[in-house]
Amino acid sequence: MAEALLTDVETGQHLDKMALTPEILFVNPDYLKRLTNLNGSVEDSYVIPSVIITQDKILQQYLGTDLMEALLAHIKNSTLTGDNEVLVDDYIRKTVAWWTMVDLIPSLYVKIDNGGLVIRMAENTTPISPADLHREVERARQNAQFYTERLVSYLCQNSGLYPEYSTNSGSDMRPITETYNQNGMTYSFGQGGDALKTLRGLLK
Repeated sequence: MAEALLTDVETGQHLDKMALTPEILFVNPDYLKRLTNLNGSVEDSYVIPSVIITQDKILQQYLGTDLMEALLAHIKNSTLTGDNEVLVDDYIRKTVAWWTMVDLIPSLYVKIDNGGLVIRMAENTTPISPADLHREVERARQNAQFYTERLVSYLCQNSGLYPEYSTNSGSDMRPITETYNQNGMTYSFGQGGDALKTLRGLLK
């Protein structure tokens, strides 16, 4: 079963009047450290913001607002079962984990302090080159794209199991239903595949 994480994103401690509200996450830092090569010594406070941005910017594009909010509500209330549990455990969590790494890796390379942007350095370590950084980000991106394609394919083939997948309206984000990768780039499309077929023809 998916592990819910309800936490203060800054300190993990009790909230005060000025603190950010708790966030419900599909993956927690421990899951990322077990699934990826993220070192166990990396503080959770560095990881959680990347999980949040991944859920809001990336995952919501593929689930749509209604389905994402419904799943998060199930996690919060410990009612995630059946088809929803399959969707989260088998498809969503790895997608979120690897897109989180795409966002997180550059943040582990640099940090913002009073003097501006600086390269992180720990004792007895040597910072990697920009080329090495790019390679690691692209490796994570390839993994993220793989799991995203599996997620989109599963949802399109089983959309009847998830009513919220097609109930978005107004300012809700409607789910992307097709993806196409070319030379490391991911092209995404909403309902209908005509634009995707046209792009494939142009890129041949």
